[in-house]
Amino acid sequence: MHLLNLGILAHVDAGKTSLTERLLHAAGVTDEIGSVDAGSTRTDTLALERQRGITIKSAVVSFPLDSVTVNLIDTPGHPDFIAEVERVLGVLDGAVLVVSAVEGVQAQTRVLMRTLRRLRIPTLVFVNKIDRRGARDEAVLRELARRLAVPLVPMGTATALGTRDARFVPRLGPSALDALTDHDDDLLTAYVTGDVPDDRLHTALATQTRQALVHPVYFGSAITGAGVPELITGIERLLPPATGDPDAPLSGTVFKVERGPAGEKIAYARIFSGTLRVRDRVPFGGGGEVGEACRQEGEGGRAMGGADQGVCGVVGEVDGVVREEAEGGCVMGGVAHRERGAARGEREVVHGGCGGGREEGEGGCVMGGVAHRERGAAHEERGVVHGECGGVREEGKAGRAMGRAAHEERGTAHNERGSVGEESESGRQEGKVRREESEESKVSRRKGNVGRREDGAGRQESRAGRREDGAGRQESRAGRREERAGRQEGRAGRREGRAARQEARITGLAVFERGTDTRQDRVGAGRIAKVWGLGGIRIGDALGVPGRVYEHHFAPPTLETVVVPGPGTDRRSLHLALTQLAEQDPLIGVRHDELRGETSVSLYGEVQKEVIQATLADEYGLDVTFRETTTLCIERLVGTGQAVEFNKRDPNPFLATVGLRVDPAPPGAGVRFRLEVELGSMPYAFFKAVEDTVRETLGQGPHGWRIPDCTVTMTHSGYSPRQSHAHQGFDKSMSSTGYDFRGLTPLVLIEALRRAGTLVYEPMHRFRIEAPADTLGALLPVLARLGAVPESTGAHGREGVLEGAVPAARVHELEQRLPGLTRGEGELESSFDHYAPVTRGPLPERPRTDHNPLNRKEYLLNVTRRVGD
Repeated sequence: MHLLNLGILAHVDAGKTSLTERLLHAAGVTDEIGSVDAGSTRTDTLALERQRGITIKSAVVSFPLDSVTVNLIDTPGHPDFIAEVERVLGVLDGAVLVVSAVEGVQAQTRVLMRTLRRLRIPTLVFVNKIDRRGARDEAVLRELARRLAVPLVPMGTATALGTRDARFVPRLGPSALDALTDHDDDLLTAYVTGDVPDDRLHTALATQTRQALVHPVYFGSAITGAGVPELITGIERLLPPATGDPDAPLSGTVFKVERGPAGEKIAYARIFSGTLRVRDRVPFGGGGEVGEACRQEGEGGRAMGGADQGVCGVVGEVDGVVREEAEGGCVMGGVAHRERGAARGEREVVHGGCGGGREEGEGGCVMGGVAHRERGAAHEERGVVHGECGGVREEGKAGRAMGRAAHEERGTAHNERGSVGEESESGRQEGKVRREESEESKVSRRKGNVGRREDGAGRQESRAGRREDGAGRQESRAGRREERAGRQEGRAGRREGRAARQEARITGLAVFERGTDTRQDRVGAGRIAKVWGLGGIRIGDALGVPGRVYEHHFAPPTLETVVVPGPGTDRRSLHLALTQLAEQDPLIGVRHDELRGETSVSLYGEVQKEVIQATLADEYGLDVTFRETTTLCIERLVGTGQAVEFNKRDPNPFLATVGLRVDPAPPGAGVRFRLEVELGSMPYAFFKAVEDTVRETLGQGPHGWRIPDCTVTMTHSGYSPRQSHAHQGFDKSMSSTGYDFRGLTPLVLIEALRRAGTLVYEPMHRFRIEAPADTLGALLPVLARLGAVPESTGAHGREGVLEGAVPAARVHELEQRLPGLTRGEGELESSFDHYAPVTRGPLPERPRTDHNPLNRKEYLLNVTRRVGD
């Protein structure tokens, strides 16, 4: 049998969960149809869902059809839980969009259909509640075509609307041909000639539906079952089955995480290719939703002294260019290798000079001078090595090798100097024998004198060589110490390189079959599985080979509130509970303010806040209240700004040089970190410390709001290499560490942002008001006072339509005032659309949760350079 991963989506109260129950009953999975009102539905498993009669968490249930096994994912319909819907979209093969025949197209309906179209997910439309009083068919079809602006194929008509006898009559009419011929020229030709066989028409319908070119529309009732058999036929014949090679490398995506009875993590994953087996070690991670949430709202989640293990890896240019350094293959090591080669070449020149047959005294002099230069080169080489060893992860190996090279080099120089002494003695004897000779004897005597001087110099050189030999052994021991430090840094580098990718052993698997989950030893491509054993798993993580990149399809949360612990509620327990809730819904953006001892969460709406409060009470026994909900703003750069602080120059107390330039970026571009300095100018770990701190600091701009889009360029870099007192180990008080760069970067970045200038932007909602046409005149002045900007008006009979933009902070007030202004007949739809500059009143400020780099004195009092970190 084929597999189909099917999503059921709708605006709240359109009957989505009731349709799920009807499908399960029709497939023989359940004997009785669950009721939302009675709290007996199969997919609403949370006590809170059954109490409130709404879906809060997505749920998976499976049922068989004739030739297809369907994994059905029931999703929330309330806009406050749109994040649950977003996570499901990436794992679907097809979808059913449920619309009420009474209410018609609603705000969430339009948002969902736009997203389904953008993702090209094949979608069927089910117009539900045809048995309800006020149900419509033709009017709803026109509304769907006008407000959703998508090609529709009506699959039939409804009869006896608004009664218990309402039925769906399947029939493809002329409108179906019109929609299908728009995408099929051959079908158009056949239609013009009047010869379109039914099988040709159904083949074109299936092909275009699977390509998301058209959307078949069914009418029915989840309560009475009308139209449901025809919908099941459409699911089976028109939607594409899951694909994937079970023998290919493993690739999957996690779309849900929950906690089991013992507190263990359980991941819900769609397997796109390969096979997942119990006891397999599986790599996972790589830029999940938590990483995005951390970049957006996790500015308070990391201490200055260390890197957050939840960070989704380094995304900037540094990691892309120098990732080999984490494995030990550093650029600076190559420089040291070339220098050692140069030193070997110099020694070869020396040996060539020794064998050149020059006169003894003169040759000794030359060789002594070369040896002297050679020792200077060796000293210089060791200095370079020390400078480099402080910066690279495998520098210890290079240091030890160079120590041995220097040792051998000094030994060679020692032998050569001894040779010089013997040759000089031979020169003196020759001078005595030929003392009476004429001009040649005088020359020899002069040479003998030179030889004696060189002999003494040779003995001194020999003693110096022995001292150098001892120093070489000390340096070799230092090299071994550096090697050990290098190995430790190498391991740290590899851990940093794997921060976005972990590995764990699968301890359990389950698949969904006939309304329940069944334990399995393996799960193949195309299926959805529950996975145990992945302790560090996060929503949006990839399993195995990273495949589909997680993307946000809906608007981010635009509201925020502070969670206030009630009497008897321990702050530590509250912190743990909110952290676990954030695992299941990362977009709540838990934000801890250590300075004030407060915790805030991001929200989509007031219903979500009520659900969080009830969940903390029911599942964790924690009594909490909330402060008044506020709007989440952002900051955008006005221009370009640059700042730099140099190492060992007042007033910089950190052993680091950091220069940064900030430039504006288009909305949606994100934060990009670039380099204008040489990659070998300092160790990789320091570059990473700067980039991580830049991203963290941008969570709180000059006004306290997140800066989501900008380009940050590193223009200056520098550090103090590893140093030590004589005969001692590495001393951090004399050498740069990552802490120096993490401490200095906020000061430099905030100064650059101050020079560039930022504006505060507030979220704006797109609104649509339908009201009696004669009431629109009274609406316009109220909209103006609320800061709304009407952009278009229209009329449909006696109904008037007004569209425009309104600040998100004023939507609630508009909702409250609308009934009185429209005689109770006005309907409002609104959803996030964009950010706009704040132009009224004082700029909103957000309390800072960091050490406030805007105030240098206060910052330095709190962030002191700590030796031994």
